[in-house]
Amino acid sequence: MSMSINTNTAAMSALQVLNQTTDQLSKTQNAVSTGKSVSSASDSPAIYAISQTMNSQISALSGVSTGLQFAGQVLSTASSQASSISTVLSSMSETVTNAANNGEDQDTLNSQLSSYLSQIDVATSNSTFQGVNLLSGSTSNSVKYTQISAAQDINGNLFTMNGADATSTGLGLQGLSTDMKGTAVDTDSLTLSAKGDATAATTLTLKNQASATGTPTAANPAISTSFILDAKPGDSTDGSASAVGSAIAAGLTTADTTVTVGANGALTISGATSRTTSDGTTTYSLTGGDTITAKADASGNMTYSVAKVGDLDANGNAKTLTKVVDVNVSGASSNTTKNDQLATLVTAIGNDGFGASLANDGTLTIAGGNLDATKATVTNAGDDSATATSTTSGTDVVQLAVTGAINKMSRISSSLGVASNTVTQLQTSNSTLSDALTTGVGALTDADLAAESAKLTSLQTKQQLAIQSLSIANSQSSNIMSLFRG
Repeated sequence: MSMSINTNTAAMSALQVLNQTTDQLSKTQNAVSTGKSVSSASDSPAIYAISQTMNSQISALSGVSTGLQFAGQVLSTASSQASSISTVLSSMSETVTNAANNGEDQDTLNSQLSSYLSQIDVATSNSTFQGVNLLSGSTSNSVKYTQISAAQDINGNLFTMNGADATSTGLGLQGLSTDMKGTAVDTDSLTLSAKGDATAATTLTLKNQASATGTPTAANPAISTSFILDAKPGDSTDGSASAVGSAIAAGLTTADTTVTVGANGALTISGATSRTTSDGTTTYSLTGGDTITAKADASGNMTYSVAKVGDLDANGNAKTLTKVVDVNVSGASSNTTKNDQLATLVTAIGNDGFGASLANDGTLTIAGGNLDATKATVTNAGDDSATATSTTSGTDVVQLAVTGAINKMSRISSSLGVASNTVTQLQTSNSTLSDALTTGVGALTDADLAAESAKLTSLQTKQQLAIQSLSIANSQSSNIMSLFRG
């Protein structure tokens, strides 16, 4: 081997080994200090990109979880107050029954009823959580929202819960007293629709007190409700408009708008857009600004609420509503079985918050729902003839109104319970997914510290040996001097 002072091959080799060892040692020390084998794109571009995507998903799930926690608190607050309202209604029912059985003084009973109504309104007001109240029915200075929406996943899908009106007025108990009047309908004079006929349908129309007086507000809107005994849900096959579609169109700003009702209850309106929320409510937005909300009741009957753009207050609350309930009587055992159709009607009336009972003599009594008993009308199927209605009063009417409120509150509480369970399930699902993603990121990027520790010791030893080797190689050039000594 030749000896040269210009080229020290041994030193160059030793320096190369030392640099490589130092680089490896630096990576190992970084892995030990960060706990990650891939902490930057230079460590492994592909794995780093995958881990960053997964980390962004974990962060998004954290935001979803926060939103669902807020929704859960709103629902918990509403559920608690809904339970209190149900308790008050039960006490109210017991009080009315005892008064009827014991001949209690009417002034005393009315004073008790007034106290119960105040308790209901206080409970409703107390259900506000951070400006959200699911029981108020309308917005105000303290209530900014009457529904909640929260992301249920990282794809932008929303969980939405629409609120309800559980105030004393919203439960149909406005002015509840022994003077309350109900509507009595002689059903023996009804001519019901033939099975399969979509164009001729008996219609029962009820108006609340605000609708009758013409002084509606957001907290007490004017509501006209038409119950249509529809023997063939959906429009007829011959192209003629159904009674339901015509009734909906009549409530719009432009009354000649064509509204087509599908067999599944979906509406087709020229130029309208629709959006369906997770609680099953579909909102149709018409070009002129009118809106129609559609949702099935507890029996599956579609209920349509029409709000004209000109009947909204400054907060967007509807002051006037036209409601159309498509009472599906097509399942009656035969088209002449009046009792079957009437029983379906009574159930639909109860689902809408009224109290209704059908006596053996064929008298249908309706109370509650803030009903103006003098404004009820019934139109017979096919011949447009009116059926006689009259007013009735007494403790039975009061109890019927309270029963209607109890049934409505039960449905509100049930929907809150379903929503709470849904939010809990979504939270669990998101937590599970977040844990899975976190585990996946760890599997891709986390360092094996036991292995890194062993590697660190090995590299430190190699570094020391490389330094010693370089020192020896550097000393060789000084040995050349000995060749020139005399």
